Amino acid sequence: MSLSVKFAAPATLSAVPLVYGLRSAKNLAVEIALLPQDEIALALSEGRVDVALLSSEVAHSVVGTKIVTDFCVAPADKSGSMSLSEEWGTSPEAPVCGVVIAREGVDLDTLDEIERALTDGVERIYEALLSQAECPKVEDYTYLTTTVDYLFDAKKHTALEAYWKKLKKATSHANPG
Repeated sequence: MSLSVKFAAPATLSAVPLVYGLRSAKNLAVEIALLPQDEIALALSEGRVDVALLSSEVAHSVVGTKIVTDFCVAPADKSGSMSLSEEWGTSPEAPVCGVVIAREGVDLDTLDEIERALTDGVERIYEALLSQAECPKVEDYTYLTTTVDYLFDAKKHTALEAYWKKLKKATSHANPG
């Protein structure tokens, strides 16, 4: 039995392994839309997509969604912060650049299959790059395997929550009334 899901992601290099995993999923019929960040948020809000890989700075403001996987797009170290923040349109201070979020109501079986698919994509980065071009660039592979950390662990989750609180305070001070 194949589960179906509508997924949106930005067309960024760091998203390639995650999108590849979803496209290769055996138990998921995935309709994938590659969109700009603001359109991804709108598509989620309007119910045109169920799950999305979205900038962490935008994701916290999309009502009725939550982070649903153990995967993200984060800098592997401080040197990766700048390039990833440029790619994702986030602050270099953001501990996580992109997160996978879902609208309320996406069933657990679908989320489990998404998790499996993302795992496959991250474990097969070279194949993901091959799916994009006949001859992937060595520097793209190096970038994805040394600059990007895809694991959304407890430490990153805590740091992201603290960052979101900081963003919320800054927003409320910037617009007092």
